[in-house]
Amino acid sequence: MDLLTSFYRYLEGMEATTEPLRERAHRVRYEVYCLERGFEDPAAFPDGQERDAYDARSLQALVQHRSTGYPAGVVRLIQPDPDDIETPFPVELQCAGMLDQKVIDRFGVDRAHLAEVSRFAVARGFKRRPGESGTVAGVSGELEYATEQQIEDARRIFPHISLGLIAMLFVMSRRRGITHWYAVMEPSLSRLLTRFGINFTPIGPIVDYHGRRQPMIARPEQLLETIQRKRPDFRALIDSLSGDQPTLRVPASRSAAG
Repeated sequence: MDLLTSFYRYLEGMEATTEPLRERAHRVRYEVYCLERGFEDPAAFPDGQERDAYDARSLQALVQHRSTGYPAGVVRLIQPDPDDIETPFPVELQCAGMLDQKVIDRFGVDRAHLAEVSRFAVARGFKRRPGESGTVAGVSGELEYATEQQIEDARRIFPHISLGLIAMLFVMSRRRGITHWYAVMEPSLSRLLTRFGINFTPIGPIVDYHGRRQPMIARPEQLLETIQRKRPDFRALIDSLSGDQPTLRVPASRSAAG
């Protein structure tokens, strides 16, 4: 089964443009960043929704499990401050004094069209390895797979969730005219991206920022050219989610619930 068909069989990607969808995104973030990784204090979010000051100027996207409608992953793009374009991005604060401005300048960055990739997270219910026992819990313990087949589905689609989130970054950037990305990336995510022709350029040393991560920069349109050459199947997914090509449809019985 090719990537496009497999993705649409199990998953769907969407921008979180409504309050209910944004709440789902915040719950995934709470689960991963507060409960699973311990990067943020759970007590600071009694409603079970992790937020920060950057959300007011951010775009968010979800990948959902098609047959249940439960959120499987989230990612956001922090946009420039509309009141002051020189307001620092998180990477510029966390890596102050360590960023290589010469490399950044070579990319010809226009801050009006710059965004930072942030809060990339896959719900823990979709990260279970084969052989683990117990139910596969999704966001806030709500998602349970009652059958072995559903558990196997979760294992099978894990890589597709990350790819769907990455694809949605391209989708949101195309819609908003975003030409450059900042990111502070874990080595494991960087390796996954490289396999699909996505090579970010380091702009500083590895830092301890929600774990060991490295500040990077990229030009989405340039990445798309490489993806087209190396992984046309992934490019097809990006174009499909963007609406540039017909989206594959699944039978109504597999549509997301809710």
